[in-house]
Amino acid sequence: MRIRPAIVLEENSNIMLMRYSYSGKDVYQFPGGNTEGIESLEQTLIRELQEELNLPVAVHKLLCTAEVINSQKQQATLHCLFSGAIQNSFSPVINKMETSALEVVWMKLSKLDQLNLYPAVGIYIKELFSKKRDDFCHLGVIEQPWF
Repeated sequence: MRIRPAIVLEENSNIMLMRYSYSGKDVYQFPGGNTEGIESLEQTLIRELQEELNLPVAVHKLLCTAEVINSQKQQATLHCLFSGAIQNSFSPVINKMETSALEVVWMKLSKLDQLNLYPAVGIYIKELFSKKRDDFCHLGVIEQPWF
């Protein structure tokens, strides 16, 4: 099982996402990536956001975990989503050498559950930031519509 940490950055009821295009469809992801060597999840997030977006971040608490199983690729991924904050008023800048993302978008929190989001945790994140829930949750195996 792969482990992929990601960070949820919120500003004025907007969530920062990265937009990709797969098979002609827009797919959105929280910024993050795969661990390398023996780095911690926090170290992975700090490195990935610096490499891909030239963005210094502070990693806060673990918000949720979710498992995605891709039977086509015979692969399972454990997604670990953390809260965090951008340091020093930087703006993200895509580094095309490090990511295939097309752009960074700030999406209204209210629209998260309407997107092709990977992992598909939009409803949970929306409830969490809308203060309808306040607890850590392991969401278990979640379905991805395009798998």
